Amino acid sequence: MNRLSVIIPVYNGEKYLEKTLESMVTQTVENFEVIIVDDGSTDGSAAIAQKYCDEYNDFFCLHQEHKGVYAARNAGIEKAKCEYLLFLDCGDVLTDGSVEAIFKCSDEHDADMITGRCWKNGDIEYEYEKSLDILATQPEVEMLESSLLQNGILGAKAIRKKLFDLYHLRFLDLTAHGELLLIMQAVFHHIKISGCPELILEKTVNPITDGYSQFEMPTKENLQSAAYVIGEIFDMGREIIEQETGACDGDEAYCQEIVYMAYRFYLENFYRRYWYMDEETLSLMKDEFEKYAKFVRPERFRKLQENNPELRLPYIYIDKKEAADEPEFTLFFDLTNEEEFLPFLRSLYAQTYPFFELIVPQSRFESEAFPEEFRKMENLRILPDRNFHTEARRQAKSNKCLEIRSGKPLDIRVLRETAVSKTPAFLTQYVFSQKRSTLSARKTLKDKGLNLN
Repeated sequence: MNRLSVIIPVYNGEKYLEKTLESMVTQTVENFEVIIVDDGSTDGSAAIAQKYCDEYNDFFCLHQEHKGVYAARNAGIEKAKCEYLLFLDCGDVLTDGSVEAIFKCSDEHDADMITGRCWKNGDIEYEYEKSLDILATQPEVEMLESSLLQNGILGAKAIRKKLFDLYHLRFLDLTAHGELLLIMQAVFHHIKISGCPELILEKTVNPITDGYSQFEMPTKENLQSAAYVIGEIFDMGREIIEQETGACDGDEAYCQEIVYMAYRFYLENFYRRYWYMDEETLSLMKDEFEKYAKFVRPERFRKLQENNPELRLPYIYIDKKEAADEPEFTLFFDLTNEEEFLPFLRSLYAQTYPFFELIVPQSRFESEAFPEEFRKMENLRILPDRNFHTEARRQAKSNKCLEIRSGKPLDIRVLRETAVSKTPAFLTQYVFSQKRSTLSARKTLKDKGLNLN
């Protein structure tokens, strides 16, 4: 009898779907089912799914109009009949012994939620997710373990189906960040959680030169979804503490962990992506910071400042003109290979340090190769080609100027590392070049190490 339902929503994922499905075929046990939910794909995804369903008896495919990943997962929940549910994204891979490890952990600990490890494989992240590693080593995880707050990676968690039925757990119709909410809704029902280090999800992080996905973009809708999710978790946490102790004023250690998680989340997923936000979204983000400011302890906020010295906290820029007028760096765009324009600019505007200005020669800006998505960035200025470098240095709003002659995409940490180095202005170009080379070499070595393995 099958014990696990693996639910895989897919929307136009023909590039990655086969890799995910092959990782199901190579598992060391067979008593599980795979439910593929085709969310109205217009590419070859449905044909790939059907090929596996025709070949393997325990592979099933559902088809629906395009409603989004959360609706697709909910459809998979309704179809699933097994003891545990596990949700994979298109492109996720489970190592061969992972399903067998889930069953072993269930037999030993009778857990309602089994949480494993996640290897992130991308441009920057070549590592195991640290918070999941903490959980994976614990035979029994406490409900108020702070590491549970730090990720919403579903593919590394198997959750008992009866929890979805008993507590009516479903994914809400949000634009993003609903995974963490569902996990924490389950956790706060006093369930038994067990770690399983042999359950390993390999998650491919798309190259930053592909641009942000719709779930990663710092839009107003995604910010509102994040605010809802964090608010619900904060309220549920306070309610649990009140049940346990009789009172909760928000100063408890666990509430502080939620507040700290909220601050970091908004910084990493929104504020560091500053130039993609409009001013309404920036204002909403500032409101969220202020909402939790009344709860955070001074020592926790000092830690946040110490960990993010380059962001000039507690000040939050919401006026884009003000931010554009006070850059730490001025970059001169001097690329000649038009094929390099798009990948380089995406890597630049993905920098974890966003307070820079970019000056571009008019001929480069007027080229059809200059990407439309960057033409209206408020920190971009256009100058005539004639005497471009002389005039750009004269008009630069920062005394730390960087000439960009190589179109190789930047590691997204290079401006941040240059900023925190407290480099004198006359050494900025040298330090930037050194940081750029070092981070690039580090990635190359990791690539070689992975290939050798």
